[in-house]
Amino acid sequence: MASTPEITHHPLVEPSPELWARPRVISMGDYQDFWKPRGWNLIIIGPTSTWRQEWGDWEAIRDIVQNSLDEAEGYRWGYDETGFWISDSGKGIAVADFLLGPPKLKPDYARGKFGEGMKISALALLRQGYSVHVETVDREVWIIFLEQKVNGTAETLAALWRPDGRPQGTEFHIIGYKGSAFEDRFAVNVPPKAVLASAPAHLIGPIPRYNQLIDHPFPAGSRIFARDIYMREINSIYSYNLWGFDMAPDRFGPKEEAELWADMGRLWSCVTDTHLLEIFLQMVQEPPILDTEETRRIDMSRWGMGFEPASNRAYVEFVKDNADAWRTAWQEQLGPNSVIRTDARWDSMVKHLGYNSIGLQWGVTHCLRQVITTDDELVAASQDKLRDVDTIADENLSPRQRACLELAREIARRITGWMSNPVMGVHAAMIPPASDRVRTSGMYVRPTQEIFLSADQLEHGRSTVDTVIHEIAHHTSGAEDGEEAHNQEMTKIAGQVVERTATGVFNDCLKLEGFRW
Repeated sequence: MASTPEITHHPLVEPSPELWARPRVISMGDYQDFWKPRGWNLIIIGPTSTWRQEWGDWEAIRDIVQNSLDEAEGYRWGYDETGFWISDSGKGIAVADFLLGPPKLKPDYARGKFGEGMKISALALLRQGYSVHVETVDREVWIIFLEQKVNGTAETLAALWRPDGRPQGTEFHIIGYKGSAFEDRFAVNVPPKAVLASAPAHLIGPIPRYNQLIDHPFPAGSRIFARDIYMREINSIYSYNLWGFDMAPDRFGPKEEAELWADMGRLWSCVTDTHLLEIFLQMVQEPPILDTEETRRIDMSRWGMGFEPASNRAYVEFVKDNADAWRTAWQEQLGPNSVIRTDARWDSMVKHLGYNSIGLQWGVTHCLRQVITTDDELVAASQDKLRDVDTIADENLSPRQRACLELAREIARRITGWMSNPVMGVHAAMIPPASDRVRTSGMYVRPTQEIFLSADQLEHGRSTVDTVIHEIAHHTSGAEDGEEAHNQEMTKIAGQVVERTATGVFNDCLKLEGFRW
C-alpha cells in the first residue's frame, strides 16, 4: 500500500496577472485578443458544460486523486489562500492527455482506465463556479469553458496551455474551493494498523497489488474501496480494498457484480488469523450469526476465484495451505463435533453419530470442505468402519449370550417372518464404533438383510430386545437413524413385542439356560 500522504500547506507564489484573471469562461475573441498574444495555446476538449450533470465535488476530486495515484502511487493535498490543491510527483501530463480519448488506454493494473476522468472532473468544477489551474512538467494549463455561438451560445470544455510549469509532478489547483478533501475515501490514507489482512490480487502488472481487509475507521460504517478509491458502503463489520475486478466506466460500481464477491473470496482464502476466520464463519453460516452482505454473496468457488497469477495456483489451494488455522477457527467457533452440511438428508445420521451439521452459504461450502469434514464424509467413514464387522460363531458365545441371541432371532422371525422380505439372519458380532463419539450396539446390512448385534448387548435380555427392535425397524421402514419413519416403526415393533411376550410367545426363549433379563 502506498504510504500515507503528507498533508502540508502549498506555498503561495505571487501570481502573474493572467492567474489573477482566474479564467473560467472565455470567448474566442478573448483568446485572440488577450491569451494568444501572451503565448497561450488553445485546445478544444469537446463536451459542453451540461455533460455529466451527476458529477459533483466528490467525483471531481476522486478522479484527480486517481490520476495522481496512477502517476506516483501517492498524492499530497492542502488548502491555501485561493483554494484547494492536489499534487503528485509523477512524470507529468502531456498536452494530448487533456484530449478526450487518450492515445492509449491505461494498463490493467491502473486505477483509471479510460483517460476521461480528469477532463470530466475539470468540467464539473468549472460548472460549479471554480477555476481550474494545472501545473505539470514543462507546461502550465488553465482548463476553461470556451463560449461559442451555436443558435445562441454553448460552453465547450477547452484548455489554455503554454510552456512553463514545474520540473516534476503535477498540481491541480481548484481556485475558490474550500470544501471537503474527502481524504477518508482513499485507502492510501488508511492507517497501516487498520489493515487486518492482505492477499495477492488477481491482477498481473509491474506493481504488486494486494486486496486488503480493513478494520473500518469510518463513522458512517464499512466501505468497499476499489483500487484504493471509495466505491460504496457495505453492510459488514469490515471494510475492503479490492483490486481484481474492472470498474464500470462511470466508476460507480463494478462492471460485473459477481467479480466483486469473487475478489472478496480471494482475500478471505488467504487469511490466516484464526480470530478473523471465526468471525468469517459467523458471517457465512446458514442461518448466519452475523448477517452481513458477505453472508449470501461472497464467492469462494474454484471457478469464481480462479488462479493467483504470480504462482498460477488456484486460490482454493491457499485455503488448504492454511488448513490448521481454518480447523482451529471451526472448532473454536462451532465445537469439535461439528461438520459441514452438504445435504439435509444426512442430518439424522450425523446426529446419531454424535455430531452436529452446520450449514454454510453456497459460495463457501465446496471450498471449505477441503479442510473441514462434511456430513457425507462422516457417514462414508462410518460405513467404512462398519464393514469391518467380525461375526462371532454361536459356539463361541457364553450361555447367557446364546440365550439372548436366540430371543433376538425369535423376535425377528415373529415380526418379519410372514413378510415377502424377512430379516435373513441375526448374528452376534464384534462391531467397531460408528464414529469416535458413539459406540455401535447393532447394525443392519441392507444388501444382505442381516442384523448384527454387539456381543456386549447380549449380556442382558433388556439390551438385546432394545437393540434388535432398533435394527428390525431399519429393515421394515427403510429409514435411517433419527428419521421420523424409523422412530415410528420402532414404537410399532416394540408394541408388537410386548403383546407377544404377554401371550407367552417367547416363553421358551426366556427359559433358556443362562438367560437373564
